[in-house]
Amino acid sequence: MKRLVKLFLLSPMALSLGACGNSEPTSSEIEKPKNVDVIIISGQSNAVGCTHTNCISRSIGYEKYQEYLAGYKGIQIAYDCWTKDTGPIFYSQNTSKDNTFTKVMLGQGNSLATFGPEIGIAEQLHEQYDGKLFLIKFACGASCLGSDWTGRDSEMYGRFISYVKLQMKNLEDMGYIPTIKAFCFMQGEGDAWADWYEAYKTNLSKFVGDVREDLKSLSGNKDVPFIDAGISSATQWQYYKEVNEAKQAFANESDNNFYIDTIKEGLHTDQEPFGDPDTAHYDSESEVKLGHLFAETFEQFLAK
Repeated sequence: MKRLVKLFLLSPMALSLGACGNSEPTSSEIEKPKNVDVIIISGQSNAVGCTHTNCISRSIGYEKYQEYLAGYKGIQIAYDCWTKDTGPIFYSQNTSKDNTFTKVMLGQGNSLATFGPEIGIAEQLHEQYDGKLFLIKFACGASCLGSDWTGRDSEMYGRFISYVKLQMKNLEDMGYIPTIKAFCFMQGEGDAWADWYEAYKTNLSKFVGDVREDLKSLSGNKDVPFIDAGISSATQWQYYKEVNEAKQAFANESDNNFYIDTIKEGLHTDQEPFGDPDTAHYDSESEVKLGHLFAETFEQFLAK
């Protein structure tokens, strides 16, 4: 009888302990926020992407065209592309605007028929960083660093910073812990003119300083690495040498600044569209390579 009483008294406790164990998930069962890396892409039309997708089959091959068309779901991008119109200064938003993240694929340039450096970046890194890397692209074709990007009171600069912050918040809402790891910049053609080229280095220093300060809380409280690509030697860029020299000089000022010599790397603008080349914009093979060069430079900062 004494033994039966003990069992009766212990049974509710055992049931209670069992119920608690089943109702509270273990630490391994709780889904934790995932750390992800973010790369910013900005600049003017060669960052926006004005390279024709229909030239890829001939320049790189049909198999690669199909791969790019299918896209890389492991690398996601949010992009907002603009064009500065002639006449009175105003900006038009291209049809490529996208306020959500989607896989990197063709058609994320200034129209559904064009692409930018995001293709080369995703091609280079999608296997190693599947699900761990996000791109945020905000760029404006025909824009000038001196008149459109420099200074916090600049309309384009304000939109750029706001867009980056919005997309970082979107990533947080998706359950990620995002950190900006690098800033890729493809710009300078709009400043390769008599009125602007002499001030390029001063403007670049101001612009990068503001970006680093305004995005510091989103880059691990560090100065985000700045990766700058040189402009082409196309004849319409009268002072391309001076602009590229200014870019190189700025890069030399800090180990956190990087310069990609696109001319030395063999990027070209004189072949496409076939029969009527658009020499202001990189040919398809070169636009893909630009993405590769960006990726090779910033990969050292990504979480392994």
